[in-house]
Amino acid sequence: MAKLGRRLETALDSVLADNVSWAVTTDGPVVARLPDREFAFERDDGPDGHRWTVVLRADGAVVSKFGRFETVDGVVERVESLVHSDVRYTVCCDG
Repeated sequence: MAKLGRRLETALDSVLADNVSWAVTTDGPVVARLPDREFAFERDDGPDGHRWTVVLRADGAVVSKFGRFETVDGVVERVESLVHSDVRYTVCCDG
């Protein structure tokens, strides 16, 4: 988890403008917060190793999930591609 936190800090520092505030917390689940969205990271440990899921949230709601990434590099690359993308909600129902 610490490696993911460090890599995210480096990536966000390089892809965001100086006037954009952001923070990465690692004192529980790793979370990267930006003004209009946050990325939470879920790690599943299995017999084949770790798998990561990136959870994109806006206004406190889950917007999308991406993953089962095998490496921290894959996770960070996905976040870098999502930082400047539009956050779009998909409405779905079961009825």
